[in-house]
Parts: sequence; C-alpha cells; structure tokens
Amino acid sequence: MSEDEVLIPKVLIVNMTTNQKTYSDSYGKFSIDANIGDEIRFAKESYRLGKIVITSNNFQVVKLEKIPQEIEEVKIINKNLAESQEEKLRKDIGLPKGPEKPREKPADAVDDIVKPLIRIPPMVNVQAIYDVVSGKSKRLRRLYRYEDLQEGLAWIQNNVDLEYFAEAGISPDKFNDFLMYSLKDEKVLMYMKAKNIGGITVSLDNHIAAYLEVISKKK
Repeated sequence: MSEDEVLIPKVLIVNMTTNQKTYSDSYGKFSIDANIGDEIRFAKESYRLGKIVITSNNFQVVKLEKIPQEIEEVKIINKNLAESQEEKLRKDIGLPKGPEKPREKPADAVDDIVKPLIRIPPMVNVQAIYDVVSGKSKRLRRLYRYEDLQEGLAWIQNNVDLEYFAEAGISPDKFNDFLMYSLKDEKVLMYMKAKNIGGITVSLDNHIAAYLEVISKKK
C-alpha cells in the first residue's frame, strides 16, 4: 500500500535471492516464496523502489513512497500572450527564471517560412529558408534528440538498481546494450523522459527475458 494506505495493484515484486517474480493483485495482496534473510524488492510506476529483508514468517505490510508528479503545463494558444503572462507572473511572485538549455531553435518550414509569406504584408525569412533547404534544421533536431537520449541514458545508469538487473542475468557491462534494446518500447522512452524510476524498472523488466534470448543466440 501507499503511505496514505491506498492499496496498490500490479506492483512488481522480486525475490533477489531466487529471482522469483510476482505481481500484487487488485487488493495489493501478494505471496512469494522466501526464506529468512531474503531481500524482496518492489517496483511500481510513480512510486519509489521499495525493499524489505525477511526477518520472520509473519504477514507483512509493505508501504511504498509515492513520487510527486509534476502537472503538465497548460499552454495558451497565443504564444506571445502566454509568454508575457508567464513572465509577469514570474516577476510578481519574485521567482527567478528557470534554466534553459542554450540551444539554437531549428527553423520550421511552416512556422518560419510559409506563415510569414502569407502575412500581409508578406515577410521573407532568408535565414530560415537557408536552414531548411541546407538541411541544418534537420541536423539540429537530430543532434538534440541524440543529446536528450544520452542524458536520459546517463540518468538511468545513475538511478536504476543495477544489482537488480545483474541478479536477473544482465551484467553491468551489458546493461547499456540492454537499454538500447529496450528503447524500442515507447513506455521505456516515456518513463525515461519523465525520470520515473519505478516505471523504468517495471518496463525494463518486461524485456529481460527477450534480451537474454537474443544474446544467447549470438554466442
């Protein structure tokens, strides 16, 4: 259950000693074979990873800590108006401006070329036309996607429980290769972008068996 005693279904539960796995039911209940001293770990989207060590044969209640979720910002259609209102609010409450990546905005064929041309009077953005025609915009977008991917992979490496995957048969030297294999799953990408460690663990766990089968065929 959660800290406020809400029952949590579909929690991934793993005995790290035997690598046995199960999930909690719709009432948060589960059973798993274990001996005294075994470590049991728990993973669930939107919750921090949990762990307990078996010290008795008694029934146990496990509480997971919920990760605070950021509410996605609502954007006003009029971009200039939205930016001015956000800036005014920021100044009114005395908040510093958030950090931004120093990135050049890639030119967009529709927003930076077509729309200015159909204005009255029409406008010509020569630099935008050059960026699109020369392929610079496409290269920038590809570069930024690569940088974001590397940043996400580094975050996973620094936050995921590598011992958990090592126990499952994926050694640390194979973990990065395993990550690249798993990125075909949109859920892995989604949880990586959201920096949701519980979701990442559950999603990656779903690819362990298939990945191990792939690398075994290569030997």
